[in-house]
Amino acid sequence: MYFIYILGPAGSGKSYLTNALKDWLEQRGLDATIVNLDPAASWLPYTPDVDIRDYITVEEVMQKYNLGPNGALIAAIDLSIEYVEKLVEEIEECRPNYVIVDTPGQMEVFAFRASGPTVMNLLRGNSKAVSLFLAESLQITKPTIFLSIITLSMATLFAHKLPQILVVTKSDLVSKKSLAKVQQWIEEPMSILEELRREDSLMTQIYLDVMYSLEDLMHKFIQDIVFTSSVTGEGLDDLYGIIQRVLAGGEDFYTEEYSEVL
Repeated sequence: MYFIYILGPAGSGKSYLTNALKDWLEQRGLDATIVNLDPAASWLPYTPDVDIRDYITVEEVMQKYNLGPNGALIAAIDLSIEYVEKLVEEIEECRPNYVIVDTPGQMEVFAFRASGPTVMNLLRGNSKAVSLFLAESLQITKPTIFLSIITLSMATLFAHKLPQILVVTKSDLVSKKSLAKVQQWIEEPMSILEELRREDSLMTQIYLDVMYSLEDLMHKFIQDIVFTSSVTGEGLDDLYGIIQRVLAGGEDFYTEEYSEVL
C-alpha cells in the first residue's frame, strides 16, 4: 500500500487532481482509496472513501469552542490527530494499492503546524509515501510568483520530510511555450534572471542574490516536475511513472508485489 499526499496552495487544483488520479489508476486496474483530510470542505468533486468530516468539521468546532472560521480550522486540524486511528482502520478495510490523501485547502495551516506532518506520518505508518506539491500553471509561469512557489515548495518539503514531486496543474490553460520556459527555469535556474529584470529592473541585484542562493537548493531538492491537466488527463501517465520511480524503483504495483512473493 502506497500513500500519495496532495499538497499545494488554495486554488492549485488539489481536489480535482485527486479525483483525476484515482480515475486514472482505476481505469488501469489499480485499486485507489481517497482520503479527505480537509475538515472545512463544503464540496468536493469526488466522494471520499475515508473522510475526516465524519469525525470532525470546522462548523462543529466553531460552535463548540466559540471560534471564528480561521481559528476553528486550526483547531480542527490539530484535533484531527485524535481520529487518525479510526481513519487508518477505514483505509485498511479498503485494502487499496494506493491511498490518495487530499489535504486542506489552506495549506499553510496544515503543512506548517506540527499537527499536519504528524497526521501524515501516523496515517501512513510503515507504508511508503510521496507528496505532490501542486502549482497552478497560470501562476508559476510568472517569474516573481515562480520564485515564491519554488520557495514554498521547498519549505513544505522540509516540513513533512517526504519525497516530493512538483506538479504543475491546469496545463491546458497556458501555452506549451510558457510551460517550456518553466521547465527551463527548473533545469537552469539562472535563466530566469532576464525575465526578472524585465519585470522589475530596480530589483535586479536582489534577484541575483536570491538566485545564487536558490540555484543549488533547486538542483538538490526539485528533481522532478510534471505538467498535468485534470480536465484532459494530460501528464497523468508521466506523473504515475515518476511516482512509481520514487516509491517502487520504477516497478508497477503488481510487478513489485509478485517479486516479493517470489
